[in-house]
Amino acid sequence: MLENSWHKKEKPLLGLTGSGGGVGSNLVGGGPWEMPAYITNTDDLVYYIDMHTSESYPGIGTAITDLSGASENYATTIEGTLDTDWLWDNSDDASSNPAWERIEAQHDGYIVTTNTSSSNLKFDTSAFTVEVWVRPHSGVYYFGFFQNNHDAVGGYQNSGGQNPSPNDPYFSMSVVGRGQSGDSGKTRIWVQPGHGWGALAMLSSSTWAGYNSSSDQWGDWNHIVLTRSGATYKLYVNSNLEATMSDDHTNDFDGDNYAANFMDDSRSTSDDDFGRFGAARIYKGTALSSSDITAHYNGEKAAYGH
Repeated sequence: MLENSWHKKEKPLLGLTGSGGGVGSNLVGGGPWEMPAYITNTDDLVYYIDMHTSESYPGIGTAITDLSGASENYATTIEGTLDTDWLWDNSDDASSNPAWERIEAQHDGYIVTTNTSSSNLKFDTSAFTVEVWVRPHSGVYYFGFFQNNHDAVGGYQNSGGQNPSPNDPYFSMSVVGRGQSGDSGKTRIWVQPGHGWGALAMLSSSTWAGYNSSSDQWGDWNHIVLTRSGATYKLYVNSNLEATMSDDHTNDFDGDNYAANFMDDSRSTSDDDFGRFGAARIYKGTALSSSDITAHYNGEKAAYGH
């Protein structure tokens, strides 16, 4: 039986003032922001940020607003220095919509939640979904666009850092570029379940949209979704089921102070790991179905140049 101890909202977030419109709204333009009609399972939606929506990020400063409407609302900040570590593009060339970008060869720009109380991001054995719009670059080695190894008090779930044997469980989602042979152009999931269990890895069957094996260039925007239900994980890219893996038990993500960390590969190396970020949603208690994911993709793909 799934736990029901997390803080769930009673209704979608409504009535925010601002320009309205954009991807994160079902308004034609103007007026208060409303949850898009195509977004499903909103009772289990615990986190939602959207660079296309001024109510989430107005294009200035470092604070990003969580639009989920969950009672445990997540403060989110941009780390690093504007125009040194990251930049804000008012009109991405692929979508003509705003985008957040981590700058090439920099390692301090990323997006992270800062709540030290984070029960909605502590999945335990519950079903969950992590959904992200990201624009990769073919020239990267690999680039982690989501991970929850960092905790909100400045440490790691793996208290020894990134490489020693893990303590508390975590997982990461990344895209692979031309710099890494074998998995080039693929989307990769890495699960470190802790508790003495061995790590799990899942790789997409196809390359992400816009990947170029012979040229360092920006790819297309990609809608990437990871779901977990019981012991089974599924990876979707642009609404297509790309990989499935199952463990022999249900992993228990029971660490402390989990933070949602976007666009941070956590590697202080010379690898040129960078990319652009559009939006993210996290669900606790729900592994979105294939039809749910297709509805989300179809509802937003035009705004990302598809």
